[in-house]
Amino acid sequence: MLNAADALATGIGSGELYHVPQQADEADRELYSAIEGRLLVRWATYRERDPQLRRRKMEAARRRGEALRCSVCSFDFERTYGSLGDGYIEIHHVTPLHIAGPSETRLSDLALLCANCHRMCHRSRPGESWRTPDMLRDEMNQLGR
Repeated sequence: MLNAADALATGIGSGELYHVPQQADEADRELYSAIEGRLLVRWATYRERDPQLRRRKMEAARRRGEALRCSVCSFDFERTYGSLGDGYIEIHHVTPLHIAGPSETRLSDLALLCANCHRMCHRSRPGESWRTPDMLRDEMNQLGR
């Protein structure tokens, strides 16, 4: 890892990483295979999140005597996975940060979600609006689930 980090730092410093030749399309070698695992450099911009809110949201649920379960489908990681799932749940902003912008987030602005429901809340097709946990639950109820 240290050698890889040094190589990246050298490549960035020298500008070599900006001139890496395109790789041949290796996905055509076999019908269902592709070469993966090359080191790539990625620059990203992301929205700030306060990691303490996650902990506080979970603590609030536990203080109320509630299990850490998905607010959409009621999946409970601890019930399913035992001690491995104890204390695990994903936290979702009901109003997306890209809409809210820099603002104060309250615990009531957050929802406990399992990984599947979290992904489905974020999944949208062109022209669709943001899907809240309540909207997803309604969609699931309409499907009889």
